[in-house]
Amino acid sequence: MMDNNIAISVKNLSKKYRLYDSPQHRLKEALHPFRKSYHRDFWVLRNINLDIPRGTTFGIVGQNGSGKSTLLQVICSILQPTEGEVQTNGRISALLELGSGFNKAFTGRENVYMQGAIMGIERNEMEERFDRIAEFADIGYFIDQPVKTYSSGMYVRLAFACAINVDPEILVVDEALAVGDAMFQRRCYRKIEDFQKNGKTILFVSHNMGTVMRICSIATFLDRGKIIQVGNPKDIVNAYSKMMAKREAEYAKKMRLETTSVLSKEDDETPENSEKLHFGSGGAEILDLKILNRNKQETTILQKGEKYTFKATVHFKKDVLEPSFGINIITPSGLEIYSPSTSATKLQIEPIKSGTTVVIEFEMVIELNTGNYLVNVNVAEFLPGNRVFLDRHLDMLTFRVVSDVTVNGLVDSKAQMRVRKI
Repeated sequence: MMDNNIAISVKNLSKKYRLYDSPQHRLKEALHPFRKSYHRDFWVLRNINLDIPRGTTFGIVGQNGSGKSTLLQVICSILQPTEGEVQTNGRISALLELGSGFNKAFTGRENVYMQGAIMGIERNEMEERFDRIAEFADIGYFIDQPVKTYSSGMYVRLAFACAINVDPEILVVDEALAVGDAMFQRRCYRKIEDFQKNGKTILFVSHNMGTVMRICSIATFLDRGKIIQVGNPKDIVNAYSKMMAKREAEYAKKMRLETTSVLSKEDDETPENSEKLHFGSGGAEILDLKILNRNKQETTILQKGEKYTFKATVHFKKDVLEPSFGINIITPSGLEIYSPSTSATKLQIEPIKSGTTVVIEFEMVIELNTGNYLVNVNVAEFLPGNRVFLDRHLDMLTFRVVSDVTVNGLVDSKAQMRVRKI
C-alpha cells in the first residue's frame, strides 16, 4: 500500500530499448525462423528508486541523454517500464518536451478539449475552463487555427495553459518553459509559486541551474540512466557542475588540445568529501581570492554603497592562448546575482605562458542588500567550439553585506520616489 504522504513512488525502475544498425536488421529479427537477435540492448534508465513527498518541488538535472525525459514519460504513463513500477497519488498534468501532447492538425481549441478528454475531464467541465485557458495562453485568434501554424512560443503558451487549468495534484514540467518570452515565463513561474503555496507536487526538469536552485526544495542528478545523488538543490547543481567540468577536460584531452598531468587528485573527489568544491582540468590553479576595501585592506564585511575589489591570484601550469576569468556572486541557496567575466566584457587578454602567475581584479560598487553571499571563481580556456575550465572553485569565499537602510529584495537600485497631486 502506497503511503498517502508520497505523491510519486518509483521502485526498481528500468527502461530498455532495442537498437538496430539498420531497418533491415529489425525486419530480419522479426522474420528469422530461429529468432536470431540482430539488436543490442540500450538501458535508458537503470534501477531508479525515488519517493517524492506530497507538496515537494522536485528538480531533475542531467546532461542531454541522461534519461530525464524518459523518466518523466514513464511517470506520466506515456511509456511503459521494462522493469519495476511507478505509483502516483492524484491527477497528473504534464508539460513535456515541445512537440508532444497536441495533434498538430487540430486547432488550439480542439486540442484543449482533447487534452481534457485524455485526462478524463467531461466536455462541459472543459467548456467552463476554456476561457481561463485561452486567457492565460493569450494567443488571440490563433486559438482557432491549426497548431501546425503556431510558433514554438505559442505552442508552449497553450500547452502550459492546459496543464495548469485542469486542477492537477501533480504538475510535471520538462524544460518547455525555456522557449517562452520573458513576460510569459514570469506568468508561468507565478503560477508555479501558487501551486507551491497550495501544497501541490511539482516535478521539474531544466538545464537552468539557477531556476532549479531557486524553486526546488529537493533535487536529483541523473547520469547515463542512473541516479547519482539526491539532496539539497545547491549540492546537486554543484555535483552536476563538477561532472560537466571534468568531462570538458576529458574532451579537450581527447582532442589533444589539452596537455596534462591534468586530472588532479581532487578531480576524483566527490562533493561530500571535499571541504570546498574545486575542480577543472588542472591547467591552472586559483591560489587565492581576497576582497579589498578602498584602503586596500582585506575584509569580508562589506558596506552597501561602497566600492570593493575582488582580487584573485592564478598560477598557470600550461600555455593558454585564449584565457578567461570570471566570478559568480550567489546567495547561500545558489541564486546567481552577478557574474562578471573577462569574456563577457570582451576584454582582450594576451596568451599566457606556463609557469606564469597573474592577478585579476574585479572592481565594483556593492549595491546588495544586507545578507550573506558566496563567491565562485573560475579560470577557463576557449578552444574551438568549446570552453574548458582549467580551475574552478565553488563557494571559495563568503562575505556579508551590512547597511543602515532596510530595503526588501537582493539589490538596491536607488529608486527615487516622488508624490504629486494632479
